[in-house]
Amino acid sequence: MYLSSESNSWELKYTGIPALVVDAGDTRSRGRRLIQIVLAEKGTSFMLWRDVVDNLSNYTAPDPSFHTMHLSTDHRHRVGFSFDDIEAAKAFQAQLETLCADPANISLSGPAQKKRRKKKVERYVRPRKEDISQPCCFQHVTSVGASDMDRFYTLQSLVGGKLT
Repeated sequence: MYLSSESNSWELKYTGIPALVVDAGDTRSRGRRLIQIVLAEKGTSFMLWRDVVDNLSNYTAPDPSFHTMHLSTDHRHRVGFSFDDIEAAKAFQAQLETLCADPANISLSGPAQKKRRKKKVERYVRPRKEDISQPCCFQHVTSVGASDMDRFYTLQSLVGGKLT
C-alpha cells in the first residue's frame, strides 16, 4: 500500500493483504451501512490500515495491477494498492464496484420508497452448525517471539528492539 499527498509522489507505507469489509449496520451500535477496505498483515492478520469507501473515494485502476482511491478523511490524499496478481486485482475491483452500486452501502440515500404497512417481524433464526463452513487457510498463532521480528511488521513497529 502506498500513500500520496498533493505532490503526487508515492511512498510505500505497508505491505499486506487487502480485504473488503461490508458492515450491514444492523445493530444498535452500528446503525449505518458502510464498506471498508482493510489492509491485513500476512501471517498474523492484524489490521495495518483501514478506510471507509464513500461516494468521493473515486476508486480507479490506472494500471491493471495498481489501483488508487482518495482517503475518506482527507480527499486531497490518495492511497495506492499494488497487486502481485492481475486476476486478483480485477476480482477485487469488480467486487468493490458491485458493492458500491448499492447507494445504501456508501451512505447515499436512494429514491424515496412508498410507505408500506408494517409486516409481521420474523424472528431471527440462528444458522445451524452444519451450515457454517470451516475456516479457510487459517493458521493459529499461539506465540510470537524475537525470532519472528523480521516476519511481522506489527512486531517491528510496536515492540521494536525491546525483545531480548
